[in-house]
Amino acid sequence: MPGPILGWITSVLGVIATAQAQRPRTTTTRTTTTRTTTTRTTSAVRTTTTVRPTTTTTVTVASSSSSTSSASATPSVNAAIFNGNVDSTVLVIARDAYGAQVASSGLNGYGIPFQILQVPQAGVALPTLNTTAGGNFGGIIVAEQVSYDYGNGNFSSALTAGQWQQMYDYQTMYGVRMVQYGVYPGPLYGATALGGCCDASTEQLFSFSNVAAFPQAGIKTGAGVSTAGLYHYPATITDTTTTTEIAQFAAGGGFQVSTAGVINNFAGRQQMVFFLPQATDWNPTSNFVQHAYITWMTRGLYTGFRRVNLNTQIDDMMLATDIYNGLNQPTSPAYRVNSNDMTNVANWVSTIQSKMNAGSFYLPEIGYNGNGAIDAATQGGEVLTDCGTGPVYTEERADTALEFQKPLGSGTNAWPNTPTTYTYTTTCNRKDALWVWFSNANNRDKFMHLSHTYTHYELNNATYSDALKEIQFNQAWLQQIGLTGGRFSANGLIPPAITGLHNGDVLRAWKDAGLTNCVGDNTRPLLRNSQNPMWPYKTTVAADGYDGFNVIPRWATRIYYNCDTADCTTREWIETSAGVGDFTALLDQERKDTMRHLFGLYHEGYMFHQANLRSQGLAAIPVNGVSRQISIFQAWVEIVVAEFTRLVNWPMITVKQSDLAQAFLDRQTRDGCVPKLTWAKSGSTITGLTVSATSNSCSVPIPVTVPAPVSGASSARLEQVGSDPQTYWVTLSGSAQTFTFTTPITV
Repeated sequence: MPGPILGWITSVLGVIATAQAQRPRTTTTRTTTTRTTTTRTTSAVRTTTTVRPTTTTTVTVASSSSSTSSASATPSVNAAIFNGNVDSTVLVIARDAYGAQVASSGLNGYGIPFQILQVPQAGVALPTLNTTAGGNFGGIIVAEQVSYDYGNGNFSSALTAGQWQQMYDYQTMYGVRMVQYGVYPGPLYGATALGGCCDASTEQLFSFSNVAAFPQAGIKTGAGVSTAGLYHYPATITDTTTTTEIAQFAAGGGFQVSTAGVINNFAGRQQMVFFLPQATDWNPTSNFVQHAYITWMTRGLYTGFRRVNLNTQIDDMMLATDIYNGLNQPTSPAYRVNSNDMTNVANWVSTIQSKMNAGSFYLPEIGYNGNGAIDAATQGGEVLTDCGTGPVYTEERADTALEFQKPLGSGTNAWPNTPTTYTYTTTCNRKDALWVWFSNANNRDKFMHLSHTYTHYELNNATYSDALKEIQFNQAWLQQIGLTGGRFSANGLIPPAITGLHNGDVLRAWKDAGLTNCVGDNTRPLLRNSQNPMWPYKTTVAADGYDGFNVIPRWATRIYYNCDTADCTTREWIETSAGVGDFTALLDQERKDTMRHLFGLYHEGYMFHQANLRSQGLAAIPVNGVSRQISIFQAWVEIVVAEFTRLVNWPMITVKQSDLAQAFLDRQTRDGCVPKLTWAKSGSTITGLTVSATSNSCSVPIPVTVPAPVSGASSARLEQVGSDPQTYWVTLSGSAQTFTFTTPITV
């Protein structure tokens, strides 16, 4: 049945103008009214622009320069007309760079190629949608109708009616789906607005009510998530012949349960629409919602893959930590975890994994400072009989600026002249009960392991000699205790206090000792890749004194390094970070931030410290409504797992740091190959796909996610973990690879 007429657009946008004039712009709208016109912008995923033929077919039925042409939401072409190929690249249309980043961040998380069109208020030409070779885009995302205030509260789309019609007809001929969000309900979407909602004090939970059209997204129905900060429009459906509800707003703010999102089918032209904006840079709900529309828009067929990594790293193991006792106050007595603390965590690992979705695998990862074992072994006074010269004590050094870059070759050694090599015996180490606990293979294998340097001496101003000893002594200690026999990252490091990353002497020492990667700190922008957050940061001589050491990102948390109890970390949060509330409030904020990261498909790990593992001698703490005697580290993991499994059925996978670093490197290499998926359309079906890249060659496999079985993929490695989609890892060695769907996909 024909859908609403785009000729109504003037009156519809007049309604939008009236509604928007009654409120400030939402936090997700960054309007810029003067700008340089940009016709085509490629994302970091597509590092080069593909040159395409300029001859077009007859899909265009209205001039893109006409601002008054009448268009219909019902297409004027038939989907069965075209037989040929469609490039799966997604066209992202937004007002400005911020809007484009929000609209494309999820695509970047998957690794799906996209192209950005920024539309200034004066308008801009559409890119070439199709050529004689076929369609140039396999999906279209339009943010907030790219609307502007053209004066007196008159909000209108900067795209003309003719351009909208051009896209609508392209969609239908090539079987391409469109996504729109941040729009006002009206005839163009088969719905009408009930009003606008909400102020900061009012909540209307968003949830998916019908996921039948995108089951591969793995989203659970009825799981409410917050819309706080996202001004939105509760709606009701007015055209049930063309429009199906997929999401709801819960009652609140004077509204009853209402429609939040729909799928329209206007005589074969399909679009998914949300009546709330997106803000993936800060909002967890936005990062969650995007998986519905990405999966639906692509039909689950794309280059790239979906994977959630839950990597929790525990620094400072074997050391004792002075405990926070208030801002500008002396510290409390130091705490060092004991074997009972560790047994509690080890026994809990299988419990928490059982709460995760099918296919999950979880282990905490620990970074060790071996000198702490020698220090503990000599506390009884029997010092040097079995322990040589005892623990290493480095000379005190003044702190440097956070991003201090040391002049190469400068500085003096802080390590003592002796010892020069690691000569401590097993007999010495066994005087430390924690060393004995970790030397047991059964205990060892409940965790992953890597080096955190020997003494934890901060390395911003360190010499090459000191930096090399910090690594080599710890390597010998890790070998001696047996941790290298488990899940061990031999080439990875957690730098002490994330120092030394602008010290070329230190970086050279690490490389000479066999290390190739370390973690950074996402609170420090200089340690993240500025081109793409899915790539590692590679050090340079100019910025860091050394070329080519790989730094992978890592998230900080509000579980502070110098806290062993819920009260301690809550107090530090309040006194140093403007936190408000109790430990439950702190965990709630961590839950929100971590969901944003996980659903943003950021793969980096999360930072914790040994004191956070304390459970002995403490009162029970409330976690997910139940009070239990667990550590604050365990409490954090529990709330993250509970929230994630409430929302989706995806697995959570832990990988050791060396494998994670390789995954970051492979992603950067893969993007440099400019992978491309083209699907073959025959009438009203997709019959197959072709995977290609620049020169049809890439040194790493290309992941290709498919919604249904294919033939011709015998040379590709098939991977499916739990309920994650089927992914083929395709090797390109000079020629494109083509696969055929066993049963064609209906468009």
